[in-house]
Amino acid sequence: MSEIDIKILKIFLYVYKFKNVSIAARELELSQPAVSNLLNKLRKYYDDPLFIRVDNEMRPTELAIQLLPMVSNLINNFHEICQHREHFNHFESQKIYNIAMTDVAHLVLLPQISNYLKDHAPQMQLNVHSIKPQSLDLLKDGTLDLIVGYYEQLDDYFYQQKLFEQHFVVIASKDHPRLNPELIQQQKISLEQYLAEKHIEVEVGAGHFSFERHIGQLGIRRHKVMSLPSYLGVGLVVQQSDAIATVPYYLSEVLLARGNLQILELPPEFPSYSIKQFWYISSHNQKSHQWIRQVFYENLKDMNMQPNKQKP
Repeated sequence: MSEIDIKILKIFLYVYKFKNVSIAARELELSQPAVSNLLNKLRKYYDDPLFIRVDNEMRPTELAIQLLPMVSNLINNFHEICQHREHFNHFESQKIYNIAMTDVAHLVLLPQISNYLKDHAPQMQLNVHSIKPQSLDLLKDGTLDLIVGYYEQLDDYFYQQKLFEQHFVVIASKDHPRLNPELIQQQKISLEQYLAEKHIEVEVGAGHFSFERHIGQLGIRRHKVMSLPSYLGVGLVVQQSDAIATVPYYLSEVLLARGNLQILELPPEFPSYSIKQFWYISSHNQKSHQWIRQVFYENLKDMNMQPNKQKP
């Protein structure tokens, strides 16, 4: 034998326990010749008789005595591995999930998820990280559990599930000299008006770069007066200026509640994009992972169904 079969080690353990080959065979539901043949293979492997018949008993040799605790531990661990099932109770779980999101998701999605977990998984913890260029690698090696955001192309071993559709809108100050709400019919901005304004750009996320690429293909060129690294301060900047910013719709609702802003719908040729959750194949069948994915899906899928939030 180049390697020892665990079945033979189990025979060794039963012969040691019962000190009798026939009883060991009966307990293992094997024939006595089969047990004897397999035991002989183990004897040849170790070049030791392992058991010697004395007064109708199979008594262990010194080597067998040395092997017993190792074989016993191995068999017990093997049984535990075979019987192991993941038991998950979200009410009692203290699991820590590491989830990467954009800053938009922090502002828009987390309050709803946090409120749900408070009632259904009070001992859980979410560690929220920003999406970075290496986030997919961190998802692959298990450092991250989920990514919630936008990616265009992924390797075959990544799973994805759409949560909701996101589209862009314009935010502008209510005191904007040319975009006064009374002058803008149905809270929409025309392409001509859009191009005539000064723009504050927010350079963050794959959704932004997809938007920039798409409008570039349409031949749309904007007069940019400022570039920001995140959406977190864009509302304050816009409400104090005569520039406008193009932001994801669900973020605009949050900003509208905090400042002197108005929301204007873009023309229909502007793109939308899907917000999804992404995970790696190694986590796909874990019950705890399936549960948190379902939490995100059930809490966020209805964002698509709210009135007046679809791209025109």
